Amino acid sequence: MGLSPANCRKVMTACVQSATIFGAELWWKGDLLTGTQGQVDEIQLLVNQEARATTGCFWTTNLGALSMESGLRAATTQLENRQRRFGLRLFSLPQGDQAREVVGAPIGIGRRLTNALAYGRPTESTVLLEEPETLDAELLQEEEAEAKAEAERNRPGLAVFTDGSRLDNGATGYAVVWKKGLTWKGIKTHMGCN
Repeated sequence: MGLSPANCRKVMTACVQSATIFGAELWWKGDLLTGTQGQVDEIQLLVNQEARATTGCFWTTNLGALSMESGLRAATTQLENRQRRFGLRLFSLPQGDQAREVVGAPIGIGRRLTNALAYGRPTESTVLLEEPETLDAELLQEEEAEAKAEAERNRPGLAVFTDGSRLDNGATGYAVVWKKGLTWKGIKTHMGCN
């Protein structure tokens, strides 16, 4: 019998494509730029072969129809997505981390990652202290059994606890989760600027 087309596509994506474009975040310069077009063409030929293997279509099948039928994305789209995700991963590192400074560097990969992100709005920064400050907080429960009983205690209405944190621009908010039957529900609320 063999694999279904959906499972065959998953195998192609997980095994073949991930090994083929490993590290592409570093060499991919963008669509139609000098130096990477030959590599993209080779990867696109591989994606076409994967699409044919997934669908069982003939070699003469139109590539657009083949791409739509197989559910595999074009090589340039995959490379741009990988570079964007790499930039976001670096950008989310704490301030002061040397790897984060790559995004926004004026030359080479820094400029490419900045273009891939194309994000000009302010972002929340993460700052990790070298020596963490001790929190001036009151411990409510000392024993696990007491903590569990307190968490399961019924309270009228909705109790919301916040730590008073806010973004550099003063924006504040909170998130609430609760258990409804066997599933968890939640909401996020923006409380404005403070």
